[in-house]
Amino acid sequence: MNNIQSFSLNSEQYAKHRPQYPDELFLFLSEISEHHERAWDCATGNGQAAISSAEYFSHVEATDVSVEQIQNCITHPKINYSVSPAEHTPFKNQSFDLITVALAIHWFDQEKFFQEVERVLKPKGILAVWGYGRLEVEPEIDEVTTKNLLEPIEQFWASGNHQLRNRYRDLVLPFDEINIQKTFSMKVEWNLQQLLGYYRTWSAVKRYAAELGNDPVEQLELKLQTIWNEPDKTKLVQWPLFLKASRKPTS
Repeated sequence: MNNIQSFSLNSEQYAKHRPQYPDELFLFLSEISEHHERAWDCATGNGQAAISSAEYFSHVEATDVSVEQIQNCITHPKINYSVSPAEHTPFKNQSFDLITVALAIHWFDQEKFFQEVERVLKPKGILAVWGYGRLEVEPEIDEVTTKNLLEPIEQFWASGNHQLRNRYRDLVLPFDEINIQKTFSMKVEWNLQQLLGYYRTWSAVKRYAAELGNDPVEQLELKLQTIWNEPDKTKLVQWPLFLKASRKPTS
């Protein structure tokens, strides 16, 4: 199963269960952007980041290599969705004030993608990429999840995920990197089934199921049912978010 298949598989489920990025993140990106005419959300998935960018930019282009993801996108009058690889797009030179990549740059051919960014980003434009770390619910739930899901699927993560799980520490962006002092996190109130639905969007879970023929989340569900007490009761779920950004020079 390749990367495109991993995210195309059950893309409707992906759209339903992925958490929304915080509004504070897009406010910050707007504040550091000199102009707010056009933004490009690359590897948009179902369009979560594109929707938020549309609050601050006049027009947003949102691309993804997966046809299935685009078919499940969130429509918006300011957003044009299209199927395109990150490394080669039909956009004109110096088209964008902001380029965003949410939870995806570790899948790219980064050298070629950065060349495309160099081509389509305006002078003083911003390239911003982010991911998020391991979620936290409650200590007992987190411990059971580690033992019954994270450890069994460990070997099924693709090599690109290791850069993400290292919080992009080794990712070097082109241009002048922006020193970001603010911290961001994602927070949702989820019941047990919503949490389990999120786990089933993971590429490693899909690879585990495809290769071994069973769903590793089912085993976790049996363990968590006794801890959660009331499955319909919601709990606070949090992810630390890490952001890197760089600004293209004027010459």
